[in-house]
Amino acid sequence: MRTGDPKKTRPVKTREPSTTVEPTTTLHDDGKFLRILTELPGIAEEKIKIDLENHSTSVTIIAADTVIHYKKVITIPYEVRFSKKRFSNGVLELTLEKTDPDPTPL
Repeated sequence: MRTGDPKKTRPVKTREPSTTVEPTTTLHDDGKFLRILTELPGIAEEKIKIDLENHSTSVTIIAADTVIHYKKVITIPYEVRFSKKRFSNGVLELTLEKTDPDPTPL
């Protein structure tokens, strides 16, 4: 026995509203360099924005798609400059060079 009108269609599910999440982030102090590892699962590399001015003491990482927004602001106790970036398997790795030759470690 069938119930309901077979010509009627189910409502289309829409994506949930965007949410902002602080991604898991790890800092590694390697003496002259500071490495930042940030987990951004499900995000394409072209959707990642990194805000770091030379000789800055903070880094802002923003990554977003239509469902989720990641945002992380990292304050660093010494001045750094950008050295390199790598993105693989949903993990962003930033390497920053310390501008002070003998900074205090984290």
